[in-house]
Amino acid sequence: MRATYNYIMIVMAAVMAIVTPAAAIAADATTTAAARWNEGITAYENREYDKAVEAFEQIVAVGEASAEVYYNLANAYFKLGQSDDTTPRAFARGELGKAILNYHRALKLEPSMADARYNLELAVDHTNDTQSIPQSFIAALWQGLRSATTSNGWCVTSLAMLASTLILAMFYLLSANILLRKIGFFVAIVLIFGYVITTTLAISSRNTLESDNRAVVVCNDTTPVHASPDSASKIVRQPSQGVTLRISRSHGDWTEIIFADGEMGWIRNTSIEVI
Repeated sequence: MRATYNYIMIVMAAVMAIVTPAAAIAADATTTAAARWNEGITAYENREYDKAVEAFEQIVAVGEASAEVYYNLANAYFKLGQSDDTTPRAFARGELGKAILNYHRALKLEPSMADARYNLELAVDHTNDTQSIPQSFIAALWQGLRSATTSNGWCVTSLAMLASTLILAMFYLLSANILLRKIGFFVAIVLIFGYVITTTLAISSRNTLESDNRAVVVCNDTTPVHASPDSASKIVRQPSQGVTLRISRSHGDWTEIIFADGEMGWIRNTSIEVI
């Protein structure tokens, strides 16, 4: 028994030796993020956008990023690109691409963030991004519904509908009032239909998130896209900073990408950043 007790104490000590530093590191990261958040907000309000960018980037670096952090970082990049008087033109140092990248990241975490979606549309107007192939009304409606909240949000909604359906089913079986039983029955039918729809939306939203292969062009102006992974090959397009595209595959220092209109080409890995 004594040997077993000693063994347990050794194991507990080893676990504490591992957990305690990890908890301390997590606490330090949270404290750092809170301090940098206040610095970033204050700098943004004072129109010191370079300092705001630095503060929000530090939050991302310590692993404490959220939709709000990405949103404010995007705003800071956008304002910095517009207000920099040391460059001959707006967004001369790639601020537009960084802004669009972080708006996308905010929406990836919080699809229902209307301000981020609105600002993203304003930022995209400054790029030479191509128009995507038009969607059907049903596809556009489905995408809009799916983006109304996160997959977890749709999951909670579906579970709530399922619970309500079960409650109404019990009410239907136990109630003696014929009218109330009929009302409960038809409401339960509607809720079952809603449960199926919301469950499908939750699954679709999760699959879309896991298979998200989008990237944003990050450069100071435009960057060449070649017909093959070779700088000597034909240039098929020159997208500007901030253009959003999909990744097909990688080959060494090159990535094959697909534009919104379906055209494909190869771009340097350093010219794009994954959302």
